[in-house]
Amino acid sequence: MRIDVQHHAMPLNVYKRFHDPALPPKKARMKGNDFTFNRGLCDFDRHIRDMDECGMDVALLSMSQFGNLMGDKELCRAINEGFAEVMAQYPGRFAIAGCFPQDDVEAALDEIDYQIKVLKFPAITMLASLNQDITVSTKEYSFPIYEKAAELDIPIFLHPHLRPYGMDELDCSISESLGREMDCARAALRLIYDVLPVFPGLKFVMPHFGGATLACMGRMRAFFVPKSIEGLDVKPIDPMKRTLAKTPLENEELGYGKVFDELFGKLYFDGAGSGGWPGITEHAFRVVKHDHLLWGTDYPFEIHAGRDLNYYIDTLKDIDVPEESKRGFLGDNAARLLKLV
Repeated sequence: MRIDVQHHAMPLNVYKRFHDPALPPKKARMKGNDFTFNRGLCDFDRHIRDMDECGMDVALLSMSQFGNLMGDKELCRAINEGFAEVMAQYPGRFAIAGCFPQDDVEAALDEIDYQIKVLKFPAITMLASLNQDITVSTKEYSFPIYEKAAELDIPIFLHPHLRPYGMDELDCSISESLGREMDCARAALRLIYDVLPVFPGLKFVMPHFGGATLACMGRMRAFFVPKSIEGLDVKPIDPMKRTLAKTPLENEELGYGKVFDELFGKLYFDGAGSGGWPGITEHAFRVVKHDHLLWGTDYPFEIHAGRDLNYYIDTLKDIDVPEESKRGFLGDNAARLLKLV
């Protein structure tokens, strides 16, 4: 089974509110966000053609980078109900990770209940950061979402802000190429330090292979010190060394490496972010548990056609991992996570 877990779309009636689908793509600045209205978002027959060309069975549709950020509960409801109509129009081909107004806790919880209990979506999606004050660590805004996700036993798919705070330089493509990937990495560290110790059973899916996370994993591990060591089988660290990097041997002696690895090992990673570049895919198989890797394409923003979906799949042939791991990556892992089997 092949499942794309980062596949973007927008219901046609919502798209028409902001841009004429007959016109060329348009980049709009909205609430500090650069969003491109691309006709491919709402052309679901095209989605199906490209999916069929590469043998993709199911696409998990999401739109957090627009819906969650806009903070409009009526807009999120329109997006989610529009997706539900698409799901009914193409039975078995689409699943949905619904959006919600991320800066309005009460409305967010209502919308999550509605999309999971009424619309029967299998997951929710949220931004790695909404702004400097609302991140995955912000207890006032994010922890009620986690409590609801735990109650409903659903995974949370993250997506980077399109122009994240502190990384919004427009020269040299810094915002697009580096800023979003740093947003993912910041979220991964915040989950490891602040969230997973409190919600150990939650399932988070990091976008873009975690952005900069995998490249910086050794450094993250070297500087990791648990905020609390209560209940952990670790040694207290010398205060004089607390802010210094630790070698792998020092981490083993202190027990901090094991704690980091256990928390990191809870995270799932989707394969979007680089258009199917095999270098990062191969690296991900080296440092992430194979059953926590999920295929993602960022279609139709990053990958635009069936031939490029096929290219991505074909690159797996040259990666030296078991065929079972490749099948898991392309869909079996997602099917279990989304309870589609």
